[in-house]
Amino acid sequence: MTRDRWYEASLVVLFAGCVCFQLFVPPSVGLADNGDFGRLIDRFDLGPADKVDSDQYSYFTTQWIYDPTYHWTSDNFSSELILICGALLIGWTSSTNQFDIRIMGSIHALLWIGCFIALLVAIRPLAPRIRWATAIAGLFILTDASYVTMCNSFYMDTAAFLFLAWAVALWLSMATGRRPSLGLFWAFSIASALCLMSKSQHAPLGVFLWILAGLAALRFEGRKRKAAAFAISLIIPLGAWTAYRLMPITDARMPQYSVVFRKILESTRTPDEDLRDLGLGPEYARYIARDRDPLPDFASETKWWDDFLGRATRGRVMLFHLRHPWRALAMMYRDLKTHAPDRRLRIVGKYERASGMAPRAQVESFSWWTDFRSALFRFAPWHILVWFAAVCWMSIRLLIRGSGSAEARVAGLCLALAAMALAEFAVSSLSDSGETERHLFLFHVLTDFTILLAVAWLSHRLSRNSAILPPGPTAQPEPSGAKLTAW
Repeated sequence: MTRDRWYEASLVVLFAGCVCFQLFVPPSVGLADNGDFGRLIDRFDLGPADKVDSDQYSYFTTQWIYDPTYHWTSDNFSSELILICGALLIGWTSSTNQFDIRIMGSIHALLWIGCFIALLVAIRPLAPRIRWATAIAGLFILTDASYVTMCNSFYMDTAAFLFLAWAVALWLSMATGRRPSLGLFWAFSIASALCLMSKSQHAPLGVFLWILAGLAALRFEGRKRKAAAFAISLIIPLGAWTAYRLMPITDARMPQYSVVFRKILESTRTPDEDLRDLGLGPEYARYIARDRDPLPDFASETKWWDDFLGRATRGRVMLFHLRHPWRALAMMYRDLKTHAPDRRLRIVGKYERASGMAPRAQVESFSWWTDFRSALFRFAPWHILVWFAAVCWMSIRLLIRGSGSAEARVAGLCLALAAMALAEFAVSSLSDSGETERHLFLFHVLTDFTILLAVAWLSHRLSRNSAILPPGPTAQPEPSGAKLTAW
C-alpha cells in the first residue's frame, strides 16, 4: 500500500471513529421526536418504549417497542422507509418485541462513512496539497454533531442529506475522471432520485440535479452511450415528480395556511387587497395571525380545507411573491436572521432521559463547525449573500475560462450547489412558517459542500506553482483539458 493510501485509510478510520463515538459511546446522542417519527414508523406498529409525553421534543429515545396500539398508516412516502425497513429486518434477528434506534444509526453511519470514502476517491486526481486540504476540511465539517445526530433518528431529512452527499461525491468522481462511467452515472442518478423522494419539499432540487446529469451525459462517447446516459437520467425528474405527486394532503394544508395567514398577512397594511390577490374573500380575514379551530365534523372540516386550498393555491401564493418581491425578500431575510442561526436544531433534545441531562439539552462536543457557522448567522446574516455572490461569480468565471475542462465541470457543480442551496432556502422560507430552522437543514448541507469546494480552490491558489496532476516517473504530455487546474 502506497503512502497516499495509508493517509486515506487513516482519515477514514478517524472519520469513522468520530461518527461512532458520538452515536454509540454513552451518552449516545440523537434527535428527539418532534412528532414526525410516527409518520414513518407507526405503520410498523413501532412506538417509544417509555410513553412519557414529556420525552417528545425533550429527550432522544433509544428503545422502541412493537405495539399494535401504535398502528397508523400515514400518507407519507419517503426513501427513508427503505433504510427503516433494512434496520427493522436487522433488528428482528435479535428481538421481535423491541427495537434499538442505534441500529438505524448504524445504517445511516455506514452510508455517511461510505460517502466520505467516495469523496476521497473522487479527489484522488488532485495534487497532494489540494487533496489533503480538502480531505481534512471534509473530516472537520462532516463529523460535526449537526450531521451525526441526524443518524440516530427517523427523520426524512436524514435520507435527504445522505443521498444528496452521495450524489455530489459520485458526480465529482465523474467530473475528475478521464473517462465517464455508466456505472457511476447509474449510481449518481439513483442517489439523486432517492434524495428527491425523501421529502416532497426537496422535489424542486430535481431541476438542478437533472442539469448536472445532462452535463455528465454529454461526456460519453458515441451516440448510443450518450442516449443511454440521457435515458438513465430520466430517473431524476421521475423521482421529483413522484415526490411531488405523493405529497400527503396534510403536508399541503398547514404549511399553506401558515404561510398565508402568518407570514404574508400577519403584518400586512392592506389585508383586503392581499386577500383578493390570494384568491380569498373578506371572510378569511378573521384567521389572520391566529390558529383556526377545527370544525366539529369531518365533512365540514374537509370542505373548509378544500375551499381554502382551491382558492389560495401554490400557484397563487408564488404569483403573490413575484408581484411583491420586496416583501418576499423581507420574509426571507427575517428567516435568515431568526431561523438560519439555529443549526443545532434547539427545538429538540439530543440526549436520553437516562443521561441526566436537562430537557432539550444540546450537544457540546463535535460542534465547533456548528458554533462557528451559527455565530456568523447571528452577527452578520448578510454574509451568506456575499458568500453565494462570490461563489456564483467565480464559478461562472471558471466555466467560461475553462470550457470543456475538468476545471469547468467542477465549477459547474459548485454553481449548481449554490443554486440548490438558494432554492432550498426559498422553498423553506416562502412555503411554510413552522419549524423553519429544521427545514433549512439541507440548505446548510449544500452551503457546506460549496465551502469544501472553495477550500480545494483556495489550496490550489496558495500552491499554484505546483503541478495539479504530478507526472509519474516518465512525464508524458497530457491531452488538452486533462489537468484539473482549479478546484
